[in-house]
Amino acid sequence: MPIVQNSAQILAPDERLHFRDRLRAARYAALADAEGFSEICFAIEALGVRVAGRRLALGRYRLGIQAYWNELPYLEKLSTRFPQLFTRFDALYESLQAARNDAMHTGAYARHVTTAAIELCIGLEASLMSTPQRSSVSDFMVKDAIIVEEWQPVARARQLMLTHSFTYLPAFIDGQWKLISELAVARFLRSGGSPAHLLGMQISMASKTKNADGTEFTSLERPLPLEVSTPLLVNVADQVDSLLAPDVASLTPSLWLVKGHDAGNLSGVLSPFELM
Repeated sequence: MPIVQNSAQILAPDERLHFRDRLRAARYAALADAEGFSEICFAIEALGVRVAGRRLALGRYRLGIQAYWNELPYLEKLSTRFPQLFTRFDALYESLQAARNDAMHTGAYARHVTTAAIELCIGLEASLMSTPQRSSVSDFMVKDAIIVEEWQPVARARQLMLTHSFTYLPAFIDGQWKLISELAVARFLRSGGSPAHLLGMQISMASKTKNADGTEFTSLERPLPLEVSTPLLVNVADQVDSLLAPDVASLTPSLWLVKGHDAGNLSGVLSPFELM
């Protein structure tokens, strides 16, 4: 049973996952836009409303939210041992609260408060996942997986990777899930062909090694194929510890695809990033 005091409501296990996902999504949004910490504010406020049991000012949610933060004592201990690297909950929350009430969210100030908001999110996400029963793929996976379609151009894969800082991007090519890596895209685009031609080539065509008639591509058509790798497909009920075993993790790229209701759909994706 979670140790939560000074709050009107106790979050059920599924609610913990819901708010963890919302905090994580808000953190990703803030990372994509250094001045866009408002999504984190909304996520913190939503958690506060649920914990308090009613809508209040942001400052009135502090004790209830801090009770969850305190479920992981090491969060505050780190800020005491390494104050130059980690910040106390009170300071993080006060920064968020002050910025929430400030109309000027630009430049260095916005980047500072966004950094504090992200640190607050990281700690709360970990504390919400601190219950011992959390061990399956469904507990940690990112549900709204971003993929590239096989009919889309290589330029789309490049755009998504640069926008989201992806190392791997899933693609359903010729009836099978594949992964396109940032290294593969870089090699493909710098292989000597016309950049406009290569960027405009469909993913399915770029990844093939031969023409439909079995002949090799000419250097003018495409110097090198876009390399794709075969991912590990996992189920929502699989245990995450089994995926980290050396004899499993070393054999496949470090992005696992979670099977959906049919072959062409994904329930989500999972990487070591979500398990840290």
